[in-house]
Amino acid sequence: MFTVFIVGTAGSGKTTLVSAFAEWLENNQYDVALVNLDPAVEYVPYVPDIDIRDVVSARELMRKYKLGPNGSIIAAIDMLAVRAQEIKSQIMDIGANYVLIDTPGQMELFAFRSVGSVLINRLSVDRSAAVFVIDATQAQTPSGYVSSMLLALSTQFRFNLSQVNVLNKIDLLDKPVIDEILEWSEETDLLKEALLSDQVNKLEADLSVRLSDVLTAVGTLSRPIPISARTGEGLDALYRVLHNIYVGGSDYDYLE
Repeated sequence: MFTVFIVGTAGSGKTTLVSAFAEWLENNQYDVALVNLDPAVEYVPYVPDIDIRDVVSARELMRKYKLGPNGSIIAAIDMLAVRAQEIKSQIMDIGANYVLIDTPGQMELFAFRSVGSVLINRLSVDRSAAVFVIDATQAQTPSGYVSSMLLALSTQFRFNLSQVNVLNKIDLLDKPVIDEILEWSEETDLLKEALLSDQVNKLEADLSVRLSDVLTAVGTLSRPIPISARTGEGLDALYRVLHNIYVGGSDYDYLE
């Protein structure tokens, strides 16, 4: 059993990716279990095998305790941590090859609070990995790309899992733009040049370059996998990388 946590900022397309990747796996004869871990989501484009909203609803907590939107999500996630072992037992009972876990859309309320790491720990079964979903439309500028990769690094640091970064929504960008984004991950000098030309003052330029140096030093600027959850492009490449992690590797090289 392989547990894959799908993480990303709101609007990055992670829930759509969960649905699309599950369909891809099923079409290739893999058993898949789908877990919705978002207590506030109104709609998901798949039928979850385990739906956290059946256990706790952020909307109900909001009404009952007069909480705001973020407060209700925080309370719901805290309550989930208490029942994590029960949820894990349900996952084990399903016995699927792949378990895709759709994490809360408000990433900062999950990934950057200690309870998020606790949940990841308690729900992991056998081997586990994280897929960080980057919105390609938000990463098409040099500063946007660096910001996205910093978030990816922060998530990997918090969860301490093998992590695969994917560049989603490539169907919305022209190929030259996608190629340029991927080049930034492979050629540090190209990224630095782009950052220097993108900034309006020396302070911003220096900070951007230093941040890119940090990403390079820790190896986070490895090439993200270009995918489209909407069209299915790149899902085979994502599978190959995850399979490599599952059979024993933690690092990956993406090959076209």
